Order: sequence, then structure tokens, then C-alpha cells
Amino acid sequence: IRQWSSSPTMSGEPMLDRTADLVVKETHLSRKPKRGSPWVALTSILLLLIASLTYWFDLGGVAPLLPAVPEKVLHGEVWRLLTSIGAHADFRHFLGNAIAFGVLSFLLYGYFGGKVYPILTWALGPMVTGLSLLTYPPTTHLVGASGVVYLMAGFWLTMYLGIERRLSPGKRLFRAAGFALIVLVPTVWDPSVSYRTHGIGFAVGVIFGVIYFVKKKDALRRLERVEWD
Repeated sequence: IRQWSSSPTMSGEPMLDRTADLVVKETHLSRKPKRGSPWVALTSILLLLIASLTYWFDLGGVAPLLPAVPEKVLHGEVWRLLTSIGAHADFRHFLGNAIAFGVLSFLLYGYFGGKVYPILTWALGPMVTGLSLLTYPPTTHLVGASGVVYLMAGFWLTMYLGIERRLSPGKRLFRAAGFALIVLVPTVWDPSVSYRTHGIGFAVGVIFGVIYFVKKKDALRRLERVEWD
């Protein structure tokens, strides 16, 4: 839709009002997420639950093999970087991560497809765990998906800030900060929680988001609907 001035040109055709501004009316995030996104989210939560139940009840006697332990990983038990993401200390720990994990897996798969979630997300998750282990004593045990949750959140917020141009940069930043405060910032300090893993995960997610956005920027801009205001 274009806005025209009331003054005709010499040929009698209306003249484009050059004082009008281009306004973004729709972006990629205005669209509905991919079909199947709810099933991807539910499946993701179910996988976390299965891993946690295995850890809690020591099914098959494998519970000791699931946590990420620095000295174990350095001696070749690298699978712990992945299995520790699914295991959780208790049901409260699981529930706290599962809700955010489900929502973010729905959003990432729904808007960015399977390459972002689950493929790249789960590929980067063990790296977050590994980086966190480097900061802990050799016998520390890490379990839980919070590092991946913060990675996903960092990616989503970075993409939101870059894509959602229907809002001014200030409004986007305000909404992103509100989301982070509500979802990511804990209300109570718990010494058993690895907050540094949260921070590492978020930082990796932001870096991942910046790289992805730069690579896909032109394609994302072509999905916008722009009008003269």
C-alpha cells in the first residue's frame, strides 16, 4: 500500500509523497509457527522426563553414569556432557526447566526449523556444559537442562531484537528485558544452582543468535510486509 500526495505531476499522475515513512507491518515472527511445533515441544519435555526418571530410580543401574563430572569427562566419559542435560536432581528441578524448555523448543522449531532446534541447540548444549565444568573442582556433579534453556533463551531474544521491527528498538529492548526478568532471573538464591552455567548458556545463545541473524538477515527481511505511512 502506498501513500500519494494530492498534487498531480505534469502528466496528471499522482506523485509519491517522499515525506512518508516506510513502516514494517509484518515480520517473520508475525506468522504462525510451523505445524507440529506443539508435538516437538511435548516430545522434548518427555525426553527430559525419561532421562530424569532413569536418574532418580537408577533404571538399569546407569544413574552414576549420567551427571557431568569434570574428572570423569577428562578421562574420556564425554557422553556425560549430553546425558547430564536430561538428568535432574528432583521433580522440582525438572519442572522448573521443563516448562521453559517446552516453550522455547516450541518457538525455536516453530520459527526457525529443525536445524536450529533440535540439531544446533543440542549440538551446542554439551559445549555449554563443558565450558561450565572447566570452572568447577574435579569432583563436581552437574545435572539439569538449565544451561540449554538459557542458550535457547539467548538465541530467541537475540533473534527477537533483530527481527521484530514492527516495534521501535527501545520497545523491543524493553520487552526482551521483561521476558528475561520474568523467565530467567531467579527470585531466590540457591547455592546448589549453577548460575555460572546459566550465564555461559545465555552467552553462547546470544553468539549463536548473532551469527545466525547475520547469515539469514536478507532472507528474514524479505519476509517483511512494508507499507508507506
